[in-house]
Amino acid sequence: MKFAASRATARKASVAGLAAVALLGATGCSAINQQATTLQYAPSDGIVADVGGAELRNVALITSAPEAESRYIGTLSSATGEPLEVSITVDGTQTRFSVPGEESLILEDPANEQVIPSSGGRPGTIVDATVEVNGESDTVGITILDGTLPEYREFVPGGADPAADEHLYETPAAEEGGH
Repeated sequence: MKFAASRATARKASVAGLAAVALLGATGCSAINQQATTLQYAPSDGIVADVGGAELRNVALITSAPEAESRYIGTLSSATGEPLEVSITVDGTQTRFSVPGEESLILEDPANEQVIPSSGGRPGTIVDATVEVNGESDTVGITILDGTLPEYREFVPGGADPAADEHLYETPAAEEGGH
């Protein structure tokens, strides 16, 4: 009897041990890897940056070519609730924005439109920009976009070329008898 009882105890101990190993295997990844839900990122095509009390959200430049005019889009806000003067310098051109203290400055609004002579970057790339607020400055990368996506077409200075993205929607005719 004693032998049978210790055999049953050993079996229970091994099952408990296997369950503990399985549980550790199922949860061990989060012990050594950062959880993706804790990472902050820009949920849009533009950038997210905080400089000197200014919050830059989804800021990007819309253009048709590197040497063409570029328009800022995105939102600038004051984290302190006080009005701010924000300057952004891209490709040698400094642009000043007056950010109200209690509201956000939405750059897509026609009243807030800011166009610079050139972004210096091809659409799909990122260019360095110096952001200065209250004597504090930082270099951030600003995304350069074009009118390929319909939501950005109205912001391309001079208008988007409707033929620029036709190749994205063309489908070659299937050969007879082909799949």
